[in-house]
Amino acid sequence: MASATGSSSLRSSCSLPNLLVWLLNLSLLALATAALGPVFLLRPRPTPFGWALVSVHAATLLSALAALCAQLTHLCLAGHAALALAAMSGHALASAAFFLRRDRSLALLGSARDRREQLVLAFLEEVLLLGMFLAQAVALAAACVVRRRWAREYQAAETEKAAVARKRGRKMARVQAESAAAAEAGVKAVDEKVMRSSSGKKVHWANNDGFEEC
Repeated sequence: MASATGSSSLRSSCSLPNLLVWLLNLSLLALATAALGPVFLLRPRPTPFGWALVSVHAATLLSALAALCAQLTHLCLAGHAALALAAMSGHALASAAFFLRRDRSLALLGSARDRREQLVLAFLEEVLLLGMFLAQAVALAAACVVRRRWAREYQAAETEKAAVARKRGRKMARVQAESAAAAEAGVKAVDEKVMRSSSGKKVHWANNDGFEEC
């Protein structure tokens, strides 16, 4: 009963943070999938720099999927935090490269499109990278808060469960002690009754023997 109460209170208290984490991770999935478009539109066969961007988006997809699995199973996955930090590092580095060295980044991508299309696709990629960075940071912080609440409320539920078990054990011990005392008192009463009846029979036999001798 205590565990059910604890789990229900845990779910109710963490419903809004859980919803926030779900929405953020779903948005990360959408952003990472959309960010693959500009990379392949700039060059269908990406250069090493293009594949680096693809690996950043893949890490974002994996971290979002790991976060969703952690939300479903209520497990704290260390791999999720590692993937999230790796993805955030990639977002920051790629955004800095596009923002500070846009021409150099476009040259590394090796696109055959005209200059205007390259600038539009690069700007779109930069916006998506910044959006993923912000969403990843907020999602990671919200996931840490939710898991901390899970741990705290799980510990409180276990403490309450242990207290109920101790109380039940003391009650059972008291009942057993009372039952043993009642049984002992009953045995003593039966023994006393047997002793009185046996002593009465001895007196009666002694009186009968004395009468016959006279």
